[in-house]
Amino acid sequence: MSLSWIEALIAINENVIACERRFHRQCILVAERAAQGLVTAEDEMLLASYMASLTLIRAHRDSLLADAPTDE
Repeated sequence: MSLSWIEALIAINENVIACERRFHRQCILVAERAAQGLVTAEDEMLLASYMASLTLIRAHRDSLLADAPTDE
């Protein structure tokens, strides 16, 4: 695998990690709000949006991995 592929994988993994952290923080906020009976449709939509983004960015990473050239 070339250096450029490794760098691309590093970059996409950093994006995945950042998205996972945002999703995790939002889950915590929604859980805290739910404990107080304050969960709104907006909260639920935001969580769904983060989940969709996370799914898409993981799919992008997976496609990079599938297309990565291997040294034989």
